[in-house]
Amino acid sequence: METPHLTELVRRMRLEDPNVDIRVGRNGAASIVWCDPRVDGPLTLLVTEDVLEAAVTALGEDSRDALWPGSTIEAAGFNLLLVHLDEVVGTRNVSAPLRVTRQGLEWPE
Repeated sequence: METPHLTELVRRMRLEDPNVDIRVGRNGAASIVWCDPRVDGPLTLLVTEDVLEAAVTALGEDSRDALWPGSTIEAAGFNLLLVHLDEVVGTRNVSAPLRVTRQGLEWPE
């Protein structure tokens, strides 16, 4: 199974943490694990290729013109998803796995 969106997300995350690990199950569910110096212990992000593709497109369509007008919708979507991920890690309880939905990152309470 091809996973271009998962591959791109992990590539971008590895720019900050070269030890990012991804595991994709037979059902296509991916678990991405990484570390952040602001958090004790590893962080986990749960997503599938099709959900990530939908999220990146939705986020990019909403943000590209205002934030990254020279980018593609997909690039803007990845940019905003990573901004949201950074905000969540810095401001929320991330002891449970984080999830990406078709609309973007699901923010923990």
